[in-house]
Amino acid sequence: MKRTKPKLLYVFLSVSVLLLLVLLLLKLNTNHSSQVSISKEATNRPEQIKIMIDTTHLSYIKAVSAQFEKRYGVKVDIISMDFNLLYHQIEKSLNQSNTDLDLILVDTVWTPEFARAGYLEPLRNYVQSNLRDRIIPIAYDQRIISNDLYALPELYAFPLSIEEKFLYYNEKLLKSAGIYAPPSTWEELSEMTQYMREKGLINHGLIWGWTPGEGLVCDYTLLSNALGVQSKDVNGHWIFDQGKGVKALSFMAHSLESGLSDPLSLRLSDREAVKKFAEGKTPFMIGWAYADKMLNQPADYKMSLVPGFKGYQKSSTVTGGGALSITRTSRHKDWAWKFIDLMNSSRDQVSPKDYIGSIPVWNDQISDFENSDKYLNRNLMTEQFEYAINRPNMSSYVEWSSIMQSSIESALNGKLTAKKALDQAKHKVLQQGIK
Repeated sequence: MKRTKPKLLYVFLSVSVLLLLVLLLLKLNTNHSSQVSISKEATNRPEQIKIMIDTTHLSYIKAVSAQFEKRYGVKVDIISMDFNLLYHQIEKSLNQSNTDLDLILVDTVWTPEFARAGYLEPLRNYVQSNLRDRIIPIAYDQRIISNDLYALPELYAFPLSIEEKFLYYNEKLLKSAGIYAPPSTWEELSEMTQYMREKGLINHGLIWGWTPGEGLVCDYTLLSNALGVQSKDVNGHWIFDQGKGVKALSFMAHSLESGLSDPLSLRLSDREAVKKFAEGKTPFMIGWAYADKMLNQPADYKMSLVPGFKGYQKSSTVTGGGALSITRTSRHKDWAWKFIDLMNSSRDQVSPKDYIGSIPVWNDQISDFENSDKYLNRNLMTEQFEYAINRPNMSSYVEWSSIMQSSIESALNGKLTAKKALDQAKHKVLQQGIK
């Protein structure tokens, strides 16, 4: 048997020891890096982050916050309020030198103004490059702003819900009048209302949320679109004061005069209108998807496509929904993003659909939504989006909307004709240089 030479054995042992030392050092270094990373996160971890939202999204954000606190040990301070108060409260808070807001809920039409005012942190350092392909286009595209410094438009708010309006009807009330299907046109709805009033079953056919606020503009946009007109023409000129735009507002005003719409609508917000409708004395309501959750889906209340006008498209609705934005002034931007990231990664367990009632914004959830027996109105909700329109997308939207709200309110209260009200609105819009 051949013996190993002592010199060769010595070299072999030396190399082995050296390799063991290298592996030990690598392991120690890895553990040290991991400890440094954990230590750094623990050092930078805030006691809490602060979020400002509207009451519609409150239950959902509470659910995500509970997960966030459990995972990271960071409390979430939630400030919520009625939607009509949210814009001005966000603006007031972010203009304070000592603001501590980290995340805010941004409505679909606020993104351009808030971004250009410097309120929002662009999300380029956080979002993945293929995100746009994974989210419903109508939800994503409302949150992006063109920026001269970058080749592509930037995302400034991460969509968490997308809304649209529907027709809700009281099936029990309709059946009591011998009506077994919801109206497919506004003309049919008017005829049904008149018939039920003549039988003494109802006082009014429709309830709306027409208190002074954004709801007025949403419903005017919905009805204008039903007549085939938008607020601007293809060249970007305002045309809401012409022909069909005037006809849409005239319809709103006449519906109050004729008894089709309940005059109480002028004092109700969207959510208050749902509560009034739930009393069971009015056959129809135009409301957002969250109304379905508020009504708790009893057998009496059903959802249908918003009617169209005869001779025009089958239906019409207007979009809405919320997104979360990281504030530019946040001292905890990375943790604010962790909240958004957790919201996204846990979307199958904590879905906005289950808490708000709105349609999911992720493509992978849409297919699950459409094929799930859990959601009774899933096919109707996706079909309604075929007839959806966005409100104008511009940085001065809130100023424009404020002018429109005032003029629409004047027409609904009978102070001005629809034509004069919209002429007045256009004069103010042009005077202020709103484009």
